[in-house]
Amino acid sequence: MRREQIMKMEKDIDVVSAGHLCLDIIPAFLIEGEVKNITDVLIPGKMINMGKCVIAAGGPVTNAGVSIRRLGVKTELIGKVGNDEFGRLVLDWYEKNEGRFKGIKMVDGESTSYTIAICIPGIDRFYLHHCGANDTFGYDDMDFDLVGRAKLLLFGYPPWMRKLYENQGEELKKILKKAKELDTTTMLDLSLPDENSPAGQADWIAILKNWVPLTDIMAPSVEEIFYFLHKDEFLKKKARLKPKESVLDHITVKEVSTMGEELIEMGAGVVLIKCGYRGLYIRTADKDRLEKFGAAKCANLDNWANRELWFPVYQEEKFVGALGSGDSAIAGFVAAFIRKYSIESCLRYGNAAGSMNVTVPDGLSWNKGFDDLTRRIKSGWKTKDMVINEEGWRKEGEFWVGPNNRGKWEWELQPQEVITTR
Repeated sequence: MRREQIMKMEKDIDVVSAGHLCLDIIPAFLIEGEVKNITDVLIPGKMINMGKCVIAAGGPVTNAGVSIRRLGVKTELIGKVGNDEFGRLVLDWYEKNEGRFKGIKMVDGESTSYTIAICIPGIDRFYLHHCGANDTFGYDDMDFDLVGRAKLLLFGYPPWMRKLYENQGEELKKILKKAKELDTTTMLDLSLPDENSPAGQADWIAILKNWVPLTDIMAPSVEEIFYFLHKDEFLKKKARLKPKESVLDHITVKEVSTMGEELIEMGAGVVLIKCGYRGLYIRTADKDRLEKFGAAKCANLDNWANRELWFPVYQEEKFVGALGSGDSAIAGFVAAFIRKYSIESCLRYGNAAGSMNVTVPDGLSWNKGFDDLTRRIKSGWKTKDMVINEEGWRKEGEFWVGPNNRGKWEWELQPQEVITTR
């Protein structure tokens, strides 16, 4: 098929969510108050009384893709499971809750990936994870008919998919290149590998140099991208952590801004860095780069180009757990982006979805639809207090504004030029 023919394919799907797929197993701890030490709960030989266990399809393919779909965006999924009991549970969950997805393959001779999420009140969550069929996922597992019909391809967690990061990431580079040939906007979400695993020892600078130029929107967490770009400094910070601290607590605003700049210089168009309880940071390239996005274009280049903003999280009603909160934040951001909202409103929806996510134990039940998020945002939902003392940063309404912010604010545009939630 010639390129001219490819670019004329009808874009009748908004988003395809592809990548890491697993079965989530989330046992509920019936514990009142916060636990100080994990060894106060997980004691050898002790019987622990538990609540109902949540079993659902998981991974970013589900947590982001299904969330985007439930936010009213036409979404398809691409992933792989084994022909085993866990694989059948994943497909049954889709069938009962979302319907059938053409892009989800069941293959013989593979084991289905699973994650057991341990969420104890007062203790940072941790996971028991098996990558399974995700490790063999590659170019041939992609349904490029779906990708060609989509405006945006969201690919999640390739650092947990061995075939994609081996050989300096050539397999995923091939997938991203094909998506760009199909005039599909590309978005990449990462994941933090075990530093002692083969993924943890990979040359991530070289890998990112293969992936980032073909990625329109980079959406890693701050710890992930800090590990990949500045591994030695990440490990130094990790070694100095006190009990209940995380590396996130010690990454400076300047370091986040520097990483945003590094990814833009590598070739990304938009860099959205998820900073957990500290909110969302965004850095964008110039108009020339944003014009190359493909089918899912920015609403207004004056509004989107050359921006540097940090938006604090909203105040959640009750914190239950953060499983899938990053995927939910991406879902909120993408749901607004596809609707051609301003950069400011995309950040609002991203943080709104992430803030709702932490009020439930799983990654999906927070989602009551796009109108519900809109209502909450318009009702005057307050953000948490946040202070940036870094030179060149200032407060502007809800946002902290970085020294590299030069684009137009949504309120500087004509009403017909951009959709906002103000």
